[in-house]
Amino acid sequence: MPTEPIDSLERFGAAYLRLRQLLADVGDAQWRAGKSPVPKEDTTERSKGLTSDPTPSIVVDARRLALRAAAIAAGAALDQAGRVMQAAERHLNDAFEKWQG
Repeated sequence: MPTEPIDSLERFGAAYLRLRQLLADVGDAQWRAGKSPVPKEDTTERSKGLTSDPTPSIVVDARRLALRAAAIAAGAALDQAGRVMQAAERHLNDAFEKWQG
């Protein structure tokens, strides 16, 4: 049995709104390293007075990269869904107007 249009619309709307919220939630996080601790080298050597630069470890953090890729894919999915819905609306509207004469 085909899904009723209203059920599909409600599922689409709920998924769309949740995805938009998730994208907002991960907005800043996708540029930072994951929150779980990363093991540090255990050493008894004293610091040499150099300033630690966390940038390289943030850039290559696998969790950050995965989150960034997922955010890009989600944004692309939203764009594609919008285009598909607009095309479907135009097609249905054109057919309905032709039917009306």
